[in-house]
Amino acid sequence: MTKKKAIDFHDHRFIRVTKAVMDDEAYLDKPIQKLVYAVLCFHADNKTLKSHPSVKTIANKCLCSENTARAALKRLAELELIEVTVRYDSRGQTSNEYTVLEPPDWFGSDRPTKNDTDPLQSE
Repeated sequence: MTKKKAIDFHDHRFIRVTKAVMDDEAYLDKPIQKLVYAVLCFHADNKTLKSHPSVKTIANKCLCSENTARAALKRLAELELIEVTVRYDSRGQTSNEYTVLEPPDWFGSDRPTKNDTDPLQSE
């Protein structure tokens, strides 16, 4: 029987995903939201943290519908975890640019319940 080796991250490409996002149980209420975030991290440039995957690409990577991917992108933007910039050329919209942002100070602090301090649930 061959002994299984633990993965050595020096030998494999990997992505970085913000720990606060993966650890969150208060604001991201669907697993697909974390997966979409991870896909954006996967596509993001290491320096600018910007990426340009299509909604179709995001949906394919997440094994979900395009509508589900759009809903997750909307939630991530509402929570200020990503910034979405619509890009245009002379013919109209070409793509979206997604920038992975530093989570806001209120995100992940002391793990409040969603309705207690969610800025999107305020009066």
